[in-house]
Amino acid sequence: MQKVGTMADLAAGKPIRATVEGEKILVFLVADQPVATAARCPHAHGPLHQGEICGSQLICPWHGWTFNLPSGSCEEDPDLVLATYTVVRDGDDLLVSIDAAG
Repeated sequence: MQKVGTMADLAAGKPIRATVEGEKILVFLVADQPVATAARCPHAHGPLHQGEICGSQLICPWHGWTFNLPSGSCEEDPDLVLATYTVVRDGDDLLVSIDAAG
């Protein structure tokens, strides 16, 4: 597990961008819970930190593909999945493991 930021960082309204064990990741705040995903869209590698969040959905800025942040599932293509990672809160600190979350 690697510290990537704090809950206070997420309260600013933007995702945390970090690199964990060589993997670029993002941490979003969804329903007051941190959720970690891959930083690039699995469809065309769009920069997801520029995407729009609507509830628990993340919309890729390049082609508008929609991903469920907690599960990584894609509405447009059920075979396409956004990688999600385990996030642990330790006080205000956020720790991420790149081992798959589910």
